[in-house]
Amino acid sequence: MFAIDQPYTFALIASVIISISMAVAVLMHKHTLGVYAFAALNASIGLWALASLFEVCSLDLPTKIFCYSLKYLFIVVVPPAWFVFGMYYSNRLRKLRLPKIGLLSIIPVMTLILVATNRYHHLMFTSMEFVKTTAYIFLYRKFGTWFWIHTTYCYILLFLGFLYLAKQFLDSPSPYRWQVLTLIIGGLAPTIANVAFTYNLTPIHYLDLTPFAFTISGIAFMLGIVRFQLLDVAPIAHDVIIQHIEDAILVLDGEQRILNLNPAARALIDLSPAKPIGTRANRIFSWWSEIESRFPAPAEQESRIIDLSKSGKHHLLRMKTTPFYCNQREMGILMTLTDVTDAFLAKVALRNSEERFRSLSENAPVVIFALDTHGDVTYLNPAWEKISGRNRKDFIGRPFGELVADRNEWTCASVIERLISGQRTVVDLNITLEDKTGARRLFNTSVAANSDAEGCVTGVIGLAKDTTEERKLQQQLFQSQKMEAIGTLAGGVAHDFNNLLMGMQANLSLMRLDLDDDKPSDEKIQRIENQIQSGASLTRQLLGYARKGQYVVAAVNLNRLIEDTLHVVQRANKNITVQSLLGDETAFTNADRGQMEMVFLNLFLNAVDAMPDGGRLTVSCRRIAGQSDTGVVGSDGLLQDLVEIVVSDTGMGMDPEIQERIFEPFFTTKEVGRGSGLGLASVYGVVQNHGGNIQVDSAPGMGATFTLHLPATEETEPKTSLVVKPEPDGGGKILLVEDEDLIRKYSEEMIKSLNYEVIAAANGDEAVEIYRDHSTDTDLVLLDMIMPGMDGLSVFKILEEINPQVRVIITSGYALDQRTDQIISSGPHGYLKKPYTLTELSEEIANILDRPNPGGGYPGAQAN
Repeated sequence: MFAIDQPYTFALIASVIISISMAVAVLMHKHTLGVYAFAALNASIGLWALASLFEVCSLDLPTKIFCYSLKYLFIVVVPPAWFVFGMYYSNRLRKLRLPKIGLLSIIPVMTLILVATNRYHHLMFTSMEFVKTTAYIFLYRKFGTWFWIHTTYCYILLFLGFLYLAKQFLDSPSPYRWQVLTLIIGGLAPTIANVAFTYNLTPIHYLDLTPFAFTISGIAFMLGIVRFQLLDVAPIAHDVIIQHIEDAILVLDGEQRILNLNPAARALIDLSPAKPIGTRANRIFSWWSEIESRFPAPAEQESRIIDLSKSGKHHLLRMKTTPFYCNQREMGILMTLTDVTDAFLAKVALRNSEERFRSLSENAPVVIFALDTHGDVTYLNPAWEKISGRNRKDFIGRPFGELVADRNEWTCASVIERLISGQRTVVDLNITLEDKTGARRLFNTSVAANSDAEGCVTGVIGLAKDTTEERKLQQQLFQSQKMEAIGTLAGGVAHDFNNLLMGMQANLSLMRLDLDDDKPSDEKIQRIENQIQSGASLTRQLLGYARKGQYVVAAVNLNRLIEDTLHVVQRANKNITVQSLLGDETAFTNADRGQMEMVFLNLFLNAVDAMPDGGRLTVSCRRIAGQSDTGVVGSDGLLQDLVEIVVSDTGMGMDPEIQERIFEPFFTTKEVGRGSGLGLASVYGVVQNHGGNIQVDSAPGMGATFTLHLPATEETEPKTSLVVKPEPDGGGKILLVEDEDLIRKYSEEMIKSLNYEVIAAANGDEAVEIYRDHSTDTDLVLLDMIMPGMDGLSVFKILEEINPQVRVIITSGYALDQRTDQIISSGPHGYLKKPYTLTELSEEIANILDRPNPGGGYPGAQAN
């Protein structure tokens, strides 16, 4: 039940209406900093008064107790909101950060918790009494320890808020003082009422008159807003302007004491005291003596430039002084110092920019020229003299066409004429200029119309870059790309040729099975197989040239390799006499055979090219003891035995300048189309990568001698075992995956001749489908690596997903590469290089099937 006919309920209702209306009006009027704090203040006051209204008007005790506790939700907000608004209003706070809100909220939050749980600890209220008058009941409580802590905290915040406002009142001119006065009155009324209630200073000590005083607060705040533009024109607006203006502003009295200054002025202070206000300027600013002698009389108003260079700071300041008055009485001087350093530096930068442009033009590596409207040269930079060797002053005032070779002269004249006439703005063209020796050099030239500030064409300006060497490099790059394309073609040809050899080898292997110890026929088949292996060696060279596959380092007999390579070179060059001085069979080194073949082939062909009219090519190879002058050492840093290869020719030879550059990429002395400039560079790289070195000795007309030193090894090439007629092993099922029809047919016959059951697949998709149906009874997969569509690696991954214990033999015409290694290293898998013999096939199948299964057992044995 409620009774609202009490005489003080109407004051509470008025307080609620005024405070809530103020909060809404403030939020709708967001011009002033601190508006949210002011709105929170008024909203809390209104809700506090509303809770007090319900407490006073309620007639039952539970409602009174609830409303009394509910008031604290709003009581704890009022002091922090008042404090924050005071800081905003007096410009002592620009933005309230979350950590600061948290610090202000610690005690209020604790108070709310203790109010809600007071019956357990009585820290807020030690006891409560019910005071009953004629018709109404009032709740009166005695305060506990935490109540006084919270009250002290609130009074401190309120006091600080009043202190900020009082300082602002003293510092602010009218009408700002009236604004501050309304705020102080609005804050003091409820504060005084609360102090009186807290310390029992009122006649009715059980009735808190604070909410009633909120009516006075609302009226005062409303007066400030309506009459004194509290939310529109606040002192903070004046402060913000002064604080954020970029010019330094000083307010001084007649004795040069500082009355006020903004942050820009503080930035000019070397060592700022705690309170610069009231201190003489010469004690604050170390540079004050620079301007003190020029300090104008109060009546003067003038602008002058002050150059200040003190304490490591350099400023150019424009100083302007203006007297200010109050009630027609001269009070002091307003000094404005504008930093014009940037403007001065901009002028200096412009001057430096002009100097830099002149320096860039004079030192530019490209020719810069300027022409007048008649096409005559008005400017040439020094690059012209460096490139052409001709004095630039000799061409000033002469037509530009005299610089240009005859075939370009008319084109240049036409382009310049169109630029000057305004038909074109920028033109790129290639022109040829002659140097002092008469040699022609190609220039890429960009020319543009040169206009004045009004847009009228005053001539032509241009840049000419010497592209003679660049054009040569482009031609060399084209030649290199052509060789790369040939290498790709060679790789494809080698792959197809390998398949042909595989078909021949397969048929020969099958023929052996039909021979009944016919020794003459067996020898003839052996000779054919040797030729097939020679063909396979040729494909390996082609694949090595095409850079297909992985380089394999093994012991290489250099004597035999040199003989084989010399045989190829001599067969194609009958006018060259070849003399080989090869040593014993101990000239072994660890190397990639294909790379070594390319080294010798490059050296021999270069020697042949150096002897167009015939001559003698001499090659020697021997094992020698380690020598310190060769620079070749072992992995332990000690000298080791070497293999020395000397390649000499009786050709035209080289001068010292060419010898210094022969190992540079793209350097060649051959005419365009005959050399890529990569041969000797690749030779040098291969020798270095194998731990050796190469030297050249030559003179014009005396031929050339190349000396190679490579680390020797005690290893030897594995001996080729005699081919024996394989005995069929038999037992088990093999999935053959091969895209070439004939190779698939022949390989199928070879596998069947070994008494294995064969399932053949023509591509990867077919192989996967077959293996899905026969994975449990398939012992081995013979998988071609290079296939159209799904390649061997993709097929292998799917087969492994179907059966993680699958066993695979990779077949390929290419050497081992990363993909092949990935498969072989992942389990009991093998590799057969095409063309392979029946013996190699039989041994590899037996080798793979005999390996233990990671899951246990031998699949080959299970299939039997």
